[in-house]
Amino acid sequence: MMHKINDRFYIFGGVKGLVRDGDELRKELLEKRPDIVFITIAPEQVDGMKEFLEDPFEMNLSDYEILYGINLSRYGEVMTPSPVYIEATRYCKENDIEMIGLDMDEGEYQIIYSKYVKTTDLLRHSMRKKKVSKYKFDAETPEEFVESWNNVVDLKSFKKVNAERKKYIIERIDSLQKEYSDRNIFCIVDYDYYKDVLNHFENRY
Repeated sequence: MMHKINDRFYIFGGVKGLVRDGDELRKELLEKRPDIVFITIAPEQVDGMKEFLEDPFEMNLSDYEILYGINLSRYGEVMTPSPVYIEATRYCKENDIEMIGLDMDEGEYQIIYSKYVKTTDLLRHSMRKKKVSKYKFDAETPEEFVESWNNVVDLKSFKKVNAERKKYIIERIDSLQKEYSDRNIFCIVDYDYYKDVLNHFENRY
């Protein structure tokens, strides 16, 4: 789903892993023809996506990522890496434009993670896998599923980490938008953060 903030700034929200949203993103990119792309992944992941596009490799998935994919597949074809990331990387490569990661880098993330997530949280999170595997998600849309998934899976400590990431991402978009105000910006946001990011910018304009 896409939203126009102004003539030079578009925000696209996509469900991680869903092929449908990768196809929709590709269509929007070719129509809008931005000359810079922001995306809610870490800088290291931007480099990783470029490497994947050059030489695809098999990705190791956690148990939770596998469960997420199985449940998401009720709403359409699923693949990894996320088709949204693949199409964003492909467009930037084809058009020789910059793709900037909006999320924390590994060092920043580890500091926040260590601040909130303790050993007992990790144990509880691991023990919840069986419960999650049996949980019946009754969401009607993939977007509703993502919201339900996050509510069911994330412990309070993980929610605090994600709140910090969301704050960081919004502040980074604010800063980069000012820095590249003369460019046609296309901001790609995982649906997990989409509503909050969109609300922030809608309230500013």
